[in-house]
Amino acid sequence: MPRPERPLDPSNGPLQKFANELRQLRRQAGNPKYLTMSRQSGRSRTALSEAAGGDHLPTWETVEAFVKTCGGDIGEWRVRWEALQQQMRQSGLGLTKGPVVLGVSAENPAVAEAVVSEGSGQTVDVRDRAEVLLRMWQEQRAQARQCENHRAIMTMIVALVASVALTYLAVGHAAPEITIGVAVAIVILGLFGALGVSKYYERFKMHMDAAQMLRGRLNRMLPDLQLENDWAMNRAQHASNYTFLHRVPLHYLWVAIHVGVSVTGLFVIGFLVIRSV
Repeated sequence: MPRPERPLDPSNGPLQKFANELRQLRRQAGNPKYLTMSRQSGRSRTALSEAAGGDHLPTWETVEAFVKTCGGDIGEWRVRWEALQQQMRQSGLGLTKGPVVLGVSAENPAVAEAVVSEGSGQTVDVRDRAEVLLRMWQEQRAQARQCENHRAIMTMIVALVASVALTYLAVGHAAPEITIGVAVAIVILGLFGALGVSKYYERFKMHMDAAQMLRGRLNRMLPDLQLENDWAMNRAQHASNYTFLHRVPLHYLWVAIHVGVSVTGLFVIGFLVIRSV
């Protein structure tokens, strides 16, 4: 039996008020378990439960996942979250803890010196602009991950349907016309899947290019962090560790799966034609 959540006092600051509102939203949705919400949203159960804990400001990605699984209005909650973030900044509580970009922490001394030095309005402005770029970078990365998830789901559906159809052809005793029709459907399904995953790759590439552009702007804004240098070193090290595999575009493998489904359907058609002669 799960432990009950600790009581919150909405009058005890904006964090607890925000967390209490999240709990109310969850209750209105039927009080689903955090494990269920985690499976539906892809966010960890711990992150979702801590979002309604009132101890710290959760990331927007976690709040968005929480609200989506509970059927809330994303736009309305985005406004609430940004207002809370602004309140915390004005009250001197600072930014949300956690990684900023490419593993650099907001508590890193280099970041503190570059963007949160006291007594300089210019550095505060840099911090605010860096936050905007970071949020945009995170959004582009999230959209790219979503495209990859959709591509994987489409591939699983195509593979499952094709497997069922091939099993039917192998064990069934349908009329030749029906058998040919099923084989043709397998060919079309494979071609459609190849086109679909290619389209998802195109969207993935668009978001990743945008994320790279934003990362470049962050690097120019905060040159002391040497973000691009670290990224280039990481790529070079990865290429040396995986000399062959890093040269194989993953997109080609995704397309090859669907082309293989179509080829299998063509093989079945050819076999049926030869057998009928």
